[in-house]
Amino acid sequence: MTDFVAFDPLVRAQRAGEAVSIRPATASDAEALSVVMATRGGDMDGYREQARGLIERLPVLSVAEIDRELVGYCGAQPFVIEPGREPEWLIAGLTVVPVHRRRGIAARLLLDVLDKVHDSSAEEPVFSVINAQNLASIRLHEALGFEEVGRAATLARIEFTGGEGVLLRRRPAARRAAAT
Repeated sequence: MTDFVAFDPLVRAQRAGEAVSIRPATASDAEALSVVMATRGGDMDGYREQARGLIERLPVLSVAEIDRELVGYCGAQPFVIEPGREPEWLIAGLTVVPVHRRRGIAARLLLDVLDKVHDSSAEEPVFSVINAQNLASIRLHEALGFEEVGRAATLARIEFTGGEGVLLRRRPAARRAAAT
């Protein structure tokens, strides 16, 4: 069993009925961020350390809140995707608490992060690595202008044990096309 949203092309995302706010993450978000991260399974103590690390090192990290409760996050950082190349912008996590999925929150988070990256690096592409089994996330990225550029068992130092990952790229022109 995976923690991915079951992909059903006939199901459309519902808009969140509650007021969702998207804002930059702060140091005070570490505990709540670790709770969101833990919805993917694993050790809560490990997620506390990871959450603090994300907040400290990611130049772009946005969180989604409903009624002051953290329900999702998305970040980006320059990262060496392929050995021998210069660092390129890479999405560093896109997670929404399961009960709040399929409401457009992930799209809002990802768009917020993309806007911030493109504000500082307007002509650089942005990459994302997704488990090939996570069809809902792949379709979301494609709807926002990402295109598949490769598949492998290991991408951007992420190993997909028993499976494969998908490398997606969003060119700067995708932002301009979406704005018109």
